[in-house]
Amino acid sequence: MSRCPTSTAALRVQMRIEISRLHKRLRRTMIYVTHDQVEAMTLADKIVVLDAGRVAQVGRPLELYHYPANRFVAGFIGSPKMNFLPVKVTAVEPQQVQVELPNRQWVWLPVDGERVEVGANMSLGIRPEHLLPSGESDVQLSGEVQVVEQLGHETQIHIQIPAIRQNLVYRQNDVVLVEEGATFAIGLPLQRCHLFREDGTACQRRYREPGV
Repeated sequence: MSRCPTSTAALRVQMRIEISRLHKRLRRTMIYVTHDQVEAMTLADKIVVLDAGRVAQVGRPLELYHYPANRFVAGFIGSPKMNFLPVKVTAVEPQQVQVELPNRQWVWLPVDGERVEVGANMSLGIRPEHLLPSGESDVQLSGEVQVVEQLGHETQIHIQIPAIRQNLVYRQNDVVLVEEGATFAIGLPLQRCHLFREDGTACQRRYREPGV
């Protein structure tokens, strides 16, 4: 790794700080175009997410993070990106939907049941940072650890869950000591889960996140 006194990452951080200061000092509406979601989340009062040139969602940063309108926005906002699990609908009520997880567990998700039918194949979304240690949830998923990324301030663990093609990413603050190849279990907090229809649109979450 080359040594550079002013890295590109450091320059981008400084640029965000200067733009934020300028915005507050001028007190004027500014339009800032970026592909960097960190810049969008930290600089914007309101974000417009474009998908192939079309508006996918407009809202405040935390609205897009906690209540994405569709799977595209859900996967675009957040790093590491949101995990998606294939599920099948087994029961529907106005304010909750029951789904079957890949490990054959049946769970009720607190989401709007509008335009959801029993038997439909849908996607459950959960952010890596919202997953819990296995002992903190009654609903658990387990699999084989594929990759462990130790970043010092946090650990990102990539887990191969049976019946899921893609690895599930678990993110936890601080150091987590686990070896590749080990079996690792995580907890699934149902109130933090998202549910997406086959057309990609999101079922409205009933759980209200703080500050949104």
